[in-house]
Amino acid sequence: MDLRQMEYAVAVADELNFTRAAARCSIGQSGLSHQITQLEREVGARLFDRTSRSVRLTPAGQTFVHCARRVLRAVQEMNADIAAIEGQVQGHLSIGGIALTAGDIDVLGLLREFQESYPAVEVTVSDDGGMTAATQLLTGDLQVAVLGLQEHDLPPGLVHHLLRAHPLVAVVGRQHRLRGTGVTGLEALAGERFLDCTPETGLRAQVDAAFDRARVRRRSVCALRGAGDLTSLALEGIGVTVVPRPVAQAVVPAGHADCVLRLDDPQALQPLALAHRDPAPSSPAAQAFVRLALARLPSRQAAENAATAGTA
Repeated sequence: MDLRQMEYAVAVADELNFTRAAARCSIGQSGLSHQITQLEREVGARLFDRTSRSVRLTPAGQTFVHCARRVLRAVQEMNADIAAIEGQVQGHLSIGGIALTAGDIDVLGLLREFQESYPAVEVTVSDDGGMTAATQLLTGDLQVAVLGLQEHDLPPGLVHHLLRAHPLVAVVGRQHRLRGTGVTGLEALAGERFLDCTPETGLRAQVDAAFDRARVRRRSVCALRGAGDLTSLALEGIGVTVVPRPVAQAVVPAGHADCVLRLDDPQALQPLALAHRDPAPSSPAAQAFVRLALARLPSRQAAENAATAGTA
């Protein structure tokens, strides 16, 4: 077998469709099918169960594709390391868990500056949630992540650079009994219809921690990925929610600012952190991104000062 066949198998596994995989690999569908059949002969096992309507991995295929991804990633890193010796930064950079609109953190500007500085690097960005991204950092599926997690939320083996920490606030509807009170405890929200973030998000981890500290159980009636969507629903009286203050300020009109309530828990914060494997990312592209990010984004001390000021 060769690297090209591994790439074909990975493409079929990703797409679960030979037509789309062939287009992705710039090869005819019949040629792709022939290469997969030849690969299966060399491996000595069927990798895909395929019918006229569906394609799915066999157990042997799952093992093969998992190993093929590691091999292809190692080859990419080798080529990037060799290029770095010659003074070039190239290869692939995978960034996950990213919040493109993160208050006063200019993540979009950082991405733009990185691509302008390192045009030979292919950057892919995903947003599968902070908890998922942390796991993907350990497996090598991601190289860097921008997460809404505290350092103690991360599994061992990762480095956490705190960039910012925003206070969490409660958002209630225009007709809600708590509107205009200015501050609330989570116990006041215990009997409410609570609008939650999905479990894999960093925000969900911080909201869970705040309710645990208050020793209060909530009645969750939905789970959405976007904190802005939760804020809009709460403002319409669908339920109540807890989101980072910059999100509430961006979504809630000025005339309804009293629908946003400060929490009486000074530890209720939404961090924004840069994370990677310990002690540093393996690829030159990821190392360059981390250096640029730490140079351009607020330092840990600035983040801690902002968090203190926000809860004063």
